[in-house]
Amino acid sequence: MNICVFGAASVLIDKKYIDAVEEMGEHLAKNGHDLVFGSGSTGLMGAAARGFRKGGGKTHGVIPEFFKEDLSEFVDFNCDKMTYTESMRERKAVMEDAADAFIITPGGIGTFEEFFEVLTLKQLGRHRKPIVIYNIDGYYDNMIAAMEHSMEEGFIKETCKSLYSVFNDLDGMIHYIENDDMNGMTLHDFK
Repeated sequence: MNICVFGAASVLIDKKYIDAVEEMGEHLAKNGHDLVFGSGSTGLMGAAARGFRKGGGKTHGVIPEFFKEDLSEFVDFNCDKMTYTESMRERKAVMEDAADAFIITPGGIGTFEEFFEVLTLKQLGRHRKPIVIYNIDGYYDNMIAAMEHSMEEGFIKETCKSLYSVFNDLDGMIHYIENDDMNGMTLHDFK
């Protein structure tokens, strides 16, 4: 499977996140999976790519053209495949289309936006791809609590929980990615 990994590009984050994501990438690659990502060389994007390569997986980087000139020091040009896009919006669409599953690793505004977009698209029946939140050291506990609160208040249906799963262990994550069927639910269960 082609696994799209979303996550921070920051160089300021704690090493525990970098180590965990690099290990995740290696583990996924050793289980026969390849990486689709935003082609960042730093932070968790860089860690994912290093891990997939270490495990023998292939990497598909996707970046907007302007990164080549303005942000080239943050780009991993060592990918097996590179796709250049006109915009950030197109970049995300290419990654979404190329992916068979999504893993959300710790990140900031961009990562939150990427998670909620693929989640919304799944809720609307635009894809049935597995979505995983890799909750390293409880990073996403507050976001998960906010979603639970929204469910309690009636803003998000309880069935939304069937659209993604939260893991802090790699074996459970891989099993879910390879076997998710949304508990047999269809688009009508989310309306």
